[in-house]
Amino acid sequence: MSDLGWLRKRYGKFPLVDAKLAEGAFAQIRGGGRRSEVAMAIRRPSGGILLQTKAFYPPGCFRLPTGGIKDGEDVEHALLREVHEESNLDVEIERLVAVIDHSVADGKAPFRSFMFLLRETGGTLKVNDPEEKISGWDERDVAGLERAARDLRELDGTWRRWGRFRAVALDVLVSAVR
Repeated sequence: MSDLGWLRKRYGKFPLVDAKLAEGAFAQIRGGGRRSEVAMAIRRPSGGILLQTKAFYPPGCFRLPTGGIKDGEDVEHALLREVHEESNLDVEIERLVAVIDHSVADGKAPFRSFMFLLRETGGTLKVNDPEEKISGWDERDVAGLERAARDLRELDGTWRRWGRFRAVALDVLVSAVR
């Protein structure tokens, strides 16, 4: 059974979103040969969604935490492994929000993001993998998620394509949690 078939059986219906990206975007997205990732929308006890930043990002730039799916690893295992590595939080999976296929017109296979809505159930927020270089966290309500997506889309220079790519998950999440 394909990943999508197994996920539909486990989580029910979810949208498959086709997000068109500018040519050349995959060179940045597929660093290290990665072809897919999990995106983690972690709902805190306050109701806000957890966003992260890294020291080398442009100032004030926050996005959903994400992590790569290793060859042969199932999506759910990757999700829970990445939650632990990046946040140290205990979570329950509320639902699979969407599967986002980031594609370009060149016909290459899309880069796929599996976005989950998670509910924090315990743990202490900290980074367990220093290689992640996470330098800060923020909790956002829907309006804050919209601002974060807008800020990412407005990045320029070498961050422009990356910002637009990362804004897609926030746009999809906002539509799903309204």
